[in-house]
Amino acid sequence: MVKDLYFQSAHYNLKYKVGAVLNRVTARDVCGTRPQDIEWIWIVEQNRYATPNEIRELCKRAPKR
Repeated sequence: MVKDLYFQSAHYNLKYKVGAVLNRVTARDVCGTRPQDIEWIWIVEQNRYATPNEIRELCKRAPKR
């Protein structure tokens, strides 16, 4: 049986305090962003908003290679 060969990463909708809403971004896109610039992050697959601690972790996390 063939297994799923694609990496399944989480997708996020991101709303900046000043600016646009970005849809279906990955953790790599959020990395390096200042948490205080983000109004909210919606975790698409889990159908919920990210907590402030999760937002801080996403912003400081180095992207996986």
